[in-house]
Amino acid sequence: MGNRDRPPLESLSCVNSECPSYGQACQSNLKVRKTYGRDHIRFLRCRTCGLEFSERKNTPLWNARIRESKANAIAEQLAEGTSVKATARLTSACPETIRRLAVRLGRHATRFHDQHVQRLASTSLQADARWGFAGSKRDQVWQAEVIDPATRLVVASATGRRNEALIEQVMLDAAARLAYPQGVVLFTDGEPSYEKLFRQVFGRAYRPARKGSRGRFPKVRYRLSRRQAHVVVRKTRQGRRVVKVDTRVAHGSGKRIIRELSRLGFSKPNTSAIERRNGTARSMDATSVRKTLSFAKTPELRAVLGAWGVLVYNWARECRSLRRPLAWPQGPEGGWRGVFSVHRAGHRSEAEAGADRGDGSAGGVRDERRSPAMAASLTDRIWSVRELLLSPTYPAGGKR
Repeated sequence: MGNRDRPPLESLSCVNSECPSYGQACQSNLKVRKTYGRDHIRFLRCRTCGLEFSERKNTPLWNARIRESKANAIAEQLAEGTSVKATARLTSACPETIRRLAVRLGRHATRFHDQHVQRLASTSLQADARWGFAGSKRDQVWQAEVIDPATRLVVASATGRRNEALIEQVMLDAAARLAYPQGVVLFTDGEPSYEKLFRQVFGRAYRPARKGSRGRFPKVRYRLSRRQAHVVVRKTRQGRRVVKVDTRVAHGSGKRIIRELSRLGFSKPNTSAIERRNGTARSMDATSVRKTLSFAKTPELRAVLGAWGVLVYNWARECRSLRRPLAWPQGPEGGWRGVFSVHRAGHRSEAEAGADRGDGSAGGVRDERRSPAMAASLTDRIWSVRELLLSPTYPAGGKR
């Protein structure tokens, strides 16, 4: 593996949190001091602060003591729903090595999601939770998710026991990632926690005036805007078949819901996007399959596998329902230009962006293949698993 396969220096940043160039790409402040190892890893120096560091810093491969090719193979297998033992057989790796790398992948996925998925222009969300196994086949651990039905982007995810605390955690996380949470319509199932917490999470807090000059002050209340609504979609099943679907407006007005359904292209309220996501997630995580012998050894492993699956789904998976026709056929092109485009968005010509989106035969393609991150305008191409592995994160405060 040569230097031509490394991420461009313009896409990397200084990892010193006290440096003025920390987390800022395209600053021309990094230079290569040397290369080391069989993977030709570059040892960099920041001209601004003088710090020297490896390009693997703040990636899941930092001090992992594993070849990049094998780490990439393991990461791809885990994202395809292969169990830990099956991955060990396919990659000739130790199961404990795979579990250790999975923890690194999950933590990296969480930091990457926190860094890039912010200030979303979403106007509708769908929420649901699915169960998996951790410890044994008798212990269920739930993964709650919130998805944008327009872009299919998983906005927030949380793992734990299914209770009000888990629902509150994922809803608070989703609201914090929206540019304007006071203009969202939420579609959920009949779980009572969503209806109970919607006003508190998405509403504006205010304290009513106290009557008189004595006594306690009134408790804080939450006010919803006219652009907010919550729809409950409750399904009645007989065996495996859905025999009845009831919809109820828990908060907001029917007119606001009709406008949002028209924007989404839906004829009636539903949770189809999150339900389809549940099916995809089960195929990407062996511990979430309904009828299987696989289960996570610990709840932490269940959580990190879920986080890694969310990252790969958002950035490295094509969503067929997001395809759209191109103005003219484009030729194939790829590489690290897509990673670099995240850091210099708005500085590329339309022809360059169109060429990166092309992926097909020499004759070009007529449809633009998009991932949820592309649909949400977070990037302009579908990433590879290797790009996700080698892309550093720069958390606020510099904490890994």
